[in-house]
Amino acid sequence: MHPLRWHAVTGPFAGAVGLAQMSVAACGPSAPAAAPTVTTTVTAPPSIVVFDPARSGNALAARIAARARANRPSDKIVGVTCANFPNLAVGTHTDCHLTINGVKTAVRATFTGRSGHYVLARIKP
Repeated sequence: MHPLRWHAVTGPFAGAVGLAQMSVAACGPSAPAAAPTVTTTVTAPPSIVVFDPARSGNALAARIAARARANRPSDKIVGVTCANFPNLAVGTHTDCHLTINGVKTAVRATFTGRSGHYVLARIKP
């Protein structure tokens, strides 16, 4: 059946035939579809931190300050200092001092099972 010729169909299938004719007539060539856009995410390679026991306290203090500022940008974090530590072995810890919103706080950084990762705990006076 040609899609542009409409025939008079009666009976229970009249609606189905009409829909079939309309759907065939509407399937002509259309505008070409837009090419899909390709999105790529570029991540920087992980930075390699060389452990230096003589500067280990300064490096840890900088990491603690950056992490605190990222987690709580409204707080004012200043004066972060940490004692140097000999290695990054599990259970090694060092004491750090920082001022948060004008209040001096002492924390202990304890290194966990993954090299270079630490947890902070307040030191109660």
